[in-house]
Amino acid sequence: MNKMRWSVVICLCLYTMLPAAETIAPAETGPRLTDAQFFAMLDLDRSDLAAVKDAVAKSDWPAAKHAFAEHLRNRKTPSWTFDPKNVGRDPKRNVKGAENAIKHQLRSIGIDWQFGEKIDWAFNPTTQPDSKWPVNHEWTWQLSRHPMWMDLGRAFYATGNEKYAVEFVAQLKSWVRDCPVPVKKADNKAFSRWRTIEAGIRAGSIWPEVYHLFLAAKSFDDETLILMVKSYAEHGLYLMQFFTKGNWLAMESNGLYHVGALFPEFKDAKVWRETALDRICREMDIQIYPDGAQVELAPGYHGVTVRNFLGPVDLIPLTGFEVPKDYLSKMEKTFDYLLFSMQPTRLTPTLNDSGAGDVKRWMETGARLFTNRQDFLWVATDGKKGKPPVQTSYRFPYAGQFFMRSGWDRNAVWLCMEGGPFGFGHQHEDKLGVTLTAFGKSLLVEGGVYTYDASDWRRYVLSSRAHNVVMVDGLDQNRRKEPRETFVVKTPLPCVWESNATFDHFAACYDEGWGPKAERIAEHTRHVLFVKPDFFVVVDELAPKDDKVHTYEAMFHLDASDVKVDGLQVTTQDKGPGLTVLAFGADGVTIVKGQKEPVVQGWLPDSSSGYGGVRPIPTAIYRKQAQGKITMLYVLYPSAAVSVPCPVKNVQYSDSTVKISFVDGSEKEFNLSNIRVP
Repeated sequence: MNKMRWSVVICLCLYTMLPAAETIAPAETGPRLTDAQFFAMLDLDRSDLAAVKDAVAKSDWPAAKHAFAEHLRNRKTPSWTFDPKNVGRDPKRNVKGAENAIKHQLRSIGIDWQFGEKIDWAFNPTTQPDSKWPVNHEWTWQLSRHPMWMDLGRAFYATGNEKYAVEFVAQLKSWVRDCPVPVKKADNKAFSRWRTIEAGIRAGSIWPEVYHLFLAAKSFDDETLILMVKSYAEHGLYLMQFFTKGNWLAMESNGLYHVGALFPEFKDAKVWRETALDRICREMDIQIYPDGAQVELAPGYHGVTVRNFLGPVDLIPLTGFEVPKDYLSKMEKTFDYLLFSMQPTRLTPTLNDSGAGDVKRWMETGARLFTNRQDFLWVATDGKKGKPPVQTSYRFPYAGQFFMRSGWDRNAVWLCMEGGPFGFGHQHEDKLGVTLTAFGKSLLVEGGVYTYDASDWRRYVLSSRAHNVVMVDGLDQNRRKEPRETFVVKTPLPCVWESNATFDHFAACYDEGWGPKAERIAEHTRHVLFVKPDFFVVVDELAPKDDKVHTYEAMFHLDASDVKVDGLQVTTQDKGPGLTVLAFGADGVTIVKGQKEPVVQGWLPDSSSGYGGVRPIPTAIYRKQAQGKITMLYVLYPSAAVSVPCPVKNVQYSDSTVKISFVDGSEKEFNLSNIRVP
């Protein structure tokens, strides 16, 4: 074992010998590292730390702190994205968030809470007996990501007003004192301020920015600056010792890397960086499928993971530390996923626990990192530079996500269908679900993401009821009952994919069971045919496992204020782009909007309404009750205006052929060469 490795072992041994939270009185406070222990962690043989070394030799801790603080304030490398000394350049900046922080009116996950003189970092308003909100442990967890310090830092840097620095210093001291780092095990439970994910986010995202925003503040004196760096060191030790997996590990590793890269003065900084990079490189192979999708199959968490994988890359010009040669080449395909899954509106699809994120900004990063990618550049510049992607419709075989599109302009017609594995985390019961965007508007939508609480709304968005799938006998899909090893796949699941100049065809099966017991009542095969460039035909084949009569309900959640129903045809009624859903083979259709009983149905999460916001939307539910195998067909016809009538009169399906009859008397026939899912 080399000298560097020994220093980590010695330091960790020293660290874990400190009193554990479980065996100490409630009055225990942080930081755990003493001054002597902290300065022992520094490489005092560095020539730029000579003054620190002299003070440490005399055990003159105030002098050592002053010398090290001055070194940190004046060093040229590592640098940051802005000059910490350029304070006061924007005195008219909006500082509302910082003013609230001074008043101790703190916000977490969209919920404000007014603290008194003392901030209780372990408090959670949603767990109080008289709480008006369902229990949500994210409030406490995310409060200790310290967004209020970012508000204070930006206000100070913009205005130069020391009152923001004074408040930051008080809150920093309060947090470090009241939230000592765990030493025996990771504290990943309710009310924790030290979940490993928060430690990673603080160290790799929030704290670096806050540190540099306040670096020139008079109130950020020697004692406080060293306190923050001491806590930073504790973050490094904690993240070295405790780590998890999935997108959490990406954040933990990025945080660990930042500690080692931004503070190379520590003896073990190199080991922290190397360990973080080793974990990230390993996770790239574990978390990213060969097609570029992240294994959680939620575009939002795909972005979270990619952003943290990029952390070490972003630090290269600031620190001079390099990443492995193949590091970036491994990441290029993750940008392919963002590009080819993108809605025409330049937003990510809202699959699983994901909202609609901005892809254009991702493409700006992709174009900068991968200068040969003219398609990244084209999206990044709104078509002013580069070239649009050659391929339109695209299949991600491992993710089992299929995207059909008429083109790359913002008014293009686009449909997504899911036919892949359940996913590593943040999953919804939505296999074979479809969503549709056209003419710049989301028309056919699904549950998306709702705050992570214990409410009926959260249960709704996770369920099949919030998605455009088929329910059997009133029962949801239930893939959660499947063995966990099936959630991530080593080879793509069976499916059909055809794409040519005339049509796209995708098909997949759901046979994993319905209801609480995941009973295998029936097998559902869904085909989607894109009749280019205008509309889609959905074919649902349902084959029961017995000879009983079953009820099938196909749901279509429409992002509209109202709909018009004409037999089995449902058309949205808002001004502008619209969608017609026309069914064949169903017994009837019911429109449900804003229903709470007997089950929640006909809602869409709406963050613009504040915490836990939802809004009612019409949901068309087509029903069929039958014995034996049945087939139901639907036309999804998007239009630039609701005044444009659907031109389809009838659709027939038999013997691998879809025959479409139009109102004007014309017909189209599509012979699907691969009609059966393997």
